[in-house]
Amino acid sequence: MASLPKPSTVLSYIFYLLPLYIFVGAPILRQIFPAPSDAGPLDTESPAADLHLLDDSFISREDGVPLNCPGGDDYRIHILSREPLVMYIEDFLKDWEADHLVDMSVGNYTPSIIYDGVTERIDRTKRDSDRALLRRDSVVRCIEERARAFQGWRPRLYIERMWAQRYNVSGHYGYHYDWAGSAGRGGDRISTFMVYLADNCTGGGTHFPRLERPGGQRWCRFLECEGDDQDTSASAKGITFRPIKGNAIFWVNLRPDGSGYPETWHGAFPVSSGTKVGLNIWSWYQPPRRGAY
Repeated sequence: MASLPKPSTVLSYIFYLLPLYIFVGAPILRQIFPAPSDAGPLDTESPAADLHLLDDSFISREDGVPLNCPGGDDYRIHILSREPLVMYIEDFLKDWEADHLVDMSVGNYTPSIIYDGVTERIDRTKRDSDRALLRRDSVVRCIEERARAFQGWRPRLYIERMWAQRYNVSGHYGYHYDWAGSAGRGGDRISTFMVYLADNCTGGGTHFPRLERPGGQRWCRFLECEGDDQDTSASAKGITFRPIKGNAIFWVNLRPDGSGYPETWHGAFPVSSGTKVGLNIWSWYQPPRRGAY
């Protein structure tokens, strides 16, 4: 029968292996599973986790206002990735809905901000766009409800106030996450809809460098592919979504344990000509408090 190693031998193993993990293993793991601070120049788009869910400037609360929403559920869904879940949605918005939101945003734009986990600031080298908070009229409220229904009316899920994002020539957004890694501390952005409201532009694709490009030419209706005449980014690693009015990208930011998916790292390529207008629909998940039922 084999004898157990002596305690002194075990301690020796630990003494030699611990530095190996600290200086070799841990850096490799951070490369494979980066934390937000390892992501690059921008950590996150997500606000602080302690924002109050009764704050009307942050959350679009379900306040019992009766809705009479015209048909808007005849969109078409294409699954691009199952882990993390990424779906492409054709006709998520009708043309008239997109036009209405663009018209509503005119005159209300201010420079977009970035958030580094501590402060908010304007930095056009990293995020060159303008944003406009959308008033919660009946059209906006119906789109909020559409986003809730798409996700199965999930409990403890809240739709954030919606912003239109305008990108003029050279407008871009550096790589970032929409999640902050704060789900365990009080909430985080569990999912994102990126909706295109106006596509009178060249360039301006939404790039996910860590997502695997699907096979087949059918996806080239929505993705930039090799050989596109006006494309300058099809050869980039990962996938780039074309801006197409009314269509949307939906993705899940968080794993079931609350940690973020590194594959959701994304950015917006510069607009070469014209103007792109997008709509962010973020869903904030508030986990149940410990001991609450």
